[in-house]
Amino acid sequence: MKKKYSLSLICFLLIFSLLSISIPVSANTTSTSVSLDKSTIVLTVGQTDTLTATILPAGSPSQNLTWISSNPNVVNVFNGLLMGLNEGTAYITVMNPYASSNYASCFVIVKKPDSEMTINKTNLVLPVGSTETLTVNISPSQAVDWNSSNPEIVRVFNGVLMAQKVGTAVITATAADGSKSVTCTVTVKDAKATITLNKSTATLGVGKTTTLTANVSPALPSNVYLMWQSSNPGIVSVSGGVITGGALGSAVITAIASDGSGSATCNVNVTATGINTIRLGGANRYETSVQISKNGWPDGSTYAVLATGNNYPDALSAAPLAQKYDAPILLTDKTLPQVTINELTRLKPAQVFICGGTGAISKTIENQLNGMGIITERLEGKDRYETSIAIAKKIGVTSGELIVVNGYEWSDALSVSPIAAKKGIPIVLTDKGSIPDSVKSFVNSSNFSKTYLLGGTDLIGNQVKNVLPNAERIIGSNKFERNINILKEFEDDLDLSKICIATGADFPDALSGSALAAKLSSAIVLLDNNSLKSVTSQYSADSLIQTDDVYVFGLQAVVSDNVINKLFTK
Repeated sequence: MKKKYSLSLICFLLIFSLLSISIPVSANTTSTSVSLDKSTIVLTVGQTDTLTATILPAGSPSQNLTWISSNPNVVNVFNGLLMGLNEGTAYITVMNPYASSNYASCFVIVKKPDSEMTINKTNLVLPVGSTETLTVNISPSQAVDWNSSNPEIVRVFNGVLMAQKVGTAVITATAADGSKSVTCTVTVKDAKATITLNKSTATLGVGKTTTLTANVSPALPSNVYLMWQSSNPGIVSVSGGVITGGALGSAVITAIASDGSGSATCNVNVTATGINTIRLGGANRYETSVQISKNGWPDGSTYAVLATGNNYPDALSAAPLAQKYDAPILLTDKTLPQVTINELTRLKPAQVFICGGTGAISKTIENQLNGMGIITERLEGKDRYETSIAIAKKIGVTSGELIVVNGYEWSDALSVSPIAAKKGIPIVLTDKGSIPDSVKSFVNSSNFSKTYLLGGTDLIGNQVKNVLPNAERIIGSNKFERNINILKEFEDDLDLSKICIATGADFPDALSGSALAAKLSSAIVLLDNNSLKSVTSQYSADSLIQTDDVYVFGLQAVVSDNVINKLFTK
């Protein structure tokens, strides 16, 4: 096939041939040939490349080669080095000036650089009357043209959007050379403001104040302001979000935009103590566990935890398990109480975890649960220590923090249970004088970096402390002092706008309540109903001053209103 050359190349060669007649040729000049390593090159503007010329026979002089571009405005050449200057085409020719017939050419195409274009947002929702700015990054840099598919809904000027009315418009940014474009879909909604308050309920004492804060989105127009109203100013007055209890009773506080475009409310109760008491109790420990379950899991639960209400060891580690599966802790007697059966029927759990062996919860109860269509899984060991390890293994945490308690002191385990549950920390039991083999094996096969040891050497000896990783004691002279010291240790992890109260005289209510306290991100304060301890009162005065809701586990005979009122007198 014959090669086709451009007119510019043919003219160039003709002129060169005519000129070459006058070029003196040495009598000893040997016939040579020249070739290029590439026949076609594609460049972008500003890009370089190199052509290599080969002269035969080998050893022939190359310094006299002539390099010529048929279109220097498009491609510049110097000794084989090419640079693309502008969009277009050109032939690059190399010649041997001593043999005009010896030349080679390469066809070069120069393109504009591929442009890259991005936009900061591809979707937007704007209220009527609001503005927003879109920005575009484009390479190589050039001007951008902006367009709206529906200017009646969204206008655009240099990327600034102005929402006109409800609807949807597509904003398009196009590179000035037309090579690229990007879009943003803008939905314009009614300008109604969404107002939310930091509290939907609040409890005050007479003469006491607290502050409600409002979040408004989108921001109100400059000619609209936020108003505060009370449904009963004699009960609760409000000024700029600051509410004050005036008399016993209740009122609704409303924050409302002055144009009526949005509002939010807070229900406020004014009580003698300044707290809202939620008492969860029944005629016995089993009924109390059911009342706690109903409060925390009103819509049922896929899982439940079952523990004996007659002794504590097998269930002291149960709260973190309950938290993992979002399950209430229910109690059983030697036979399954009817009140517990009724609650399981309401909850409709698919599975129940049984804490302890058949000596604690019989096989008959397990069969009864299976007969109700409930899958059961028993977590047990030959003793209380192995049972705590079985529960810890089910939780599945083998690194981070670990809590170790005396297996014969229930109050410390239940004081820390809601906190351990919320933080996902296993609770394991130990003897006072030595660490049980099952516990030692679990710790050695895990990667815990921190251990909280609850109690002094009268409860857990140093021979146990010394084999635990990075052990720190939380101590106190009695169960009530240790309870408060545990709360102080983890106070930053707690939501103290709510607190749970249980008797320190016996374990069942605190055990059932530990699952609810964890769900509330709160903790349990243990009380002596006969003699309120000063350490407990002082903690309430120091740390529970902003508490609104108090969950009391048990009826008056267990924790009286009188002791609650004393604890929360503000």
